[in-house]
Parts: sequence; structure tokens; C-alpha cells
Amino acid sequence: MTLSRHDAAQVAALLRHPDGERAGRLRLWEAWDEGAGGSPALEFVEESHGIARNWDGMHVLLTGCVNHTDEDHEVPCGPVPARDVVLGGLPLMSKGQDDLEDSALRLGNARLLLPAEVRAAERFLRSFAARDTDIAARIRERAALIEAADVYSFRMLVGSPDGRATRMSMIEDGSLAESLRVVRDFYARAAAAGNAVVKEIS
Repeated sequence: MTLSRHDAAQVAALLRHPDGERAGRLRLWEAWDEGAGGSPALEFVEESHGIARNWDGMHVLLTGCVNHTDEDHEVPCGPVPARDVVLGGLPLMSKGQDDLEDSALRLGNARLLLPAEVRAAERFLRSFAARDTDIAARIRERAALIEAADVYSFRMLVGSPDGRATRMSMIEDGSLAESLRVVRDFYARAAAAGNAVVKEIS
């Protein structure tokens, strides 16, 4: 999963398309996708790849619920703004998608949070885990749920200094905690700057 933050005025201007909302979403997606389709490229204030494989586990951690497994175009589970941190937001259209339902698929599609939604997500993250010790406590509280949910890439081979590889969970290897730290701090910077945020799970 990638996160990027952008100037809110530039995002708003791209969304205001004379041909309507669908055209605005497509133009914003093309601009975000490094100027695809001849659109001017959207300026990236910051881009983060810090969540990596942990997006699904983080959504369960933050919302306390398991994602839909069969209908991934449905509204993500969990209350706003908790669900907005990872999976919520306005789906952007890309070329080749026939309708808004296609653009709402979770994987391979970009989603937009406007500044007010970014600020709400930041406030939630601050209340959820303001300190690193809070992160550890929250993960302990929901460790069983995250494991039972069979989230994406829960266990992976992790190399050790002696060259051996051990199969560890995202909780055991500390990567889930580190991802939450990265995301919390990213949203804090975005909210302070009044940025819009675009997210993509690929």
C-alpha cells in the first residue's frame, strides 16, 4: 500500500470537471498516475510505502472488524474515520473501468481523502495510539482477532543475521507496529498541512 499527500487546491481543481464527477475522478487519477493520458502531473508533497503488506492487518487493528472477503466493492467495514485510514475514501476512476463499482474494488485502485477526512483520520489515530507504548498495547488487545481474521500476508519468512529464515507474523516481527507508527505520523503531517491524501493497495 502506498500513501501520498497533495495540495488540496490542486486536487479540488482537478475534480471540478465540466463533464461532471466521473470525468473529474478520471482526470484526478490520471494526474496522480504521473500525468497519464496527457493530464498535468499532480504534485506529490510526500509519498510513503511504509505499510507494505500490513494494510489488511492494520485495518482490522484500527476498526476491530474483518473486511468483506467476497464483495470487495462494498463499503469497508468499521466506523468512520477508523475505516478511512486504510480502506475508506472516494474511489478514483481509471481508464478501462466501465462504472463506479469497478473503481470501488479495493485492490489496484486509488482512493481519495479530502482535507476534512484527513483531519478526522488524524484525530482518530492520535486518540487510538498517540504514543509508541499505546501501539504495543492496542496490538496486544487485538492480536487474536488479527490472527483469526487470516489477514493478507499475516506470516512471512523473515531473515536472521545467521542467514536462516524464520516464518513470523506481522505482530511477532514488529512490522505491524512500525507500519502504524509510519501511518500515524504521515497523517499528522498531512493534517497539519491541510493536504488531501491518496491511497492505493496494489
